[in-house]
Amino acid sequence: MALKLGPLSDVIGVEATGIDLSRPIGPEDRAALEAALADRLVMVVRDQTLSPAQLLDAVRNFGPLKAQHLTSLLLAEHPEIAVLDSRRTKVGADGRHVAIGARDWHTDHAHQERPPNYTALYAVSLPGAGGDTSFANMQAAYAALPAARRSELDACTVITKIDDRYSEADDKAAHREARRHPLVRTHPVTGRKAIFFHPGMVERLEGREAEESHTFLEALLENVISPEVTYRHHWRPGDLVLMDNRGQMHVAHQDYDLSLGRVLHRVLVEGERPY
Repeated sequence: MALKLGPLSDVIGVEATGIDLSRPIGPEDRAALEAALADRLVMVVRDQTLSPAQLLDAVRNFGPLKAQHLTSLLLAEHPEIAVLDSRRTKVGADGRHVAIGARDWHTDHAHQERPPNYTALYAVSLPGAGGDTSFANMQAAYAALPAARRSELDACTVITKIDDRYSEADDKAAHREARRHPLVRTHPVTGRKAIFFHPGMVERLEGREAEESHTFLEALLENVISPEVTYRHHWRPGDLVLMDNRGQMHVAHQDYDLSLGRVLHRVLVEGERPY
């Protein structure tokens, strides 16, 4: 097989076929995958058959692994993997399962001192329909703004917090300390700038009150996230999706019966402090 790379949309996403990540890959293929991911921010590697150990080895091609914070969801034999199983979620008062994770556009763990460079999701089991994930190119969203608006955002600093919805079973203590990160971060490989924050992990913007900050950021996302900068991924069994948290936001669509079972294995890759 020969590695083939092709765009998934005009503005974000690349599809990789003709490669088997259950086996070691050569330096040329690794470099091609890394370059495509830096450029397109989301990569879908199709038709993979990966045991948990093979999944970890596959993701290590993109950097050292980062510990998970969702301690209640870890795979016992491989704690670097969080199991996102819609059937193992809490059940609400209406008898329906409550989905795991953020319900809004976000980038993963933006509250941490060194947020993960990449999040990898591997499709283990899928419902018959629904459960897509949408991705937004926040570099393109930023670049499309008028110069004066970009300058305004460049001057903003986010004071972070831990997401209030995390349970006590999760590792709150390790992530409770507030951080200061730029609202606009620079990608160390491409030099492109992107809007960068997690709405559920923002205490406030520096120099503004919390309510004003959240209103400002909500309006910002409503303004910049449009069909022109997004791609909606329809999952297939065996998809391995890698997302570059330094340049994209994403949201999981909850338009399916969670009791049917949507199971993804999640792995994180170490990152650097945003600048």
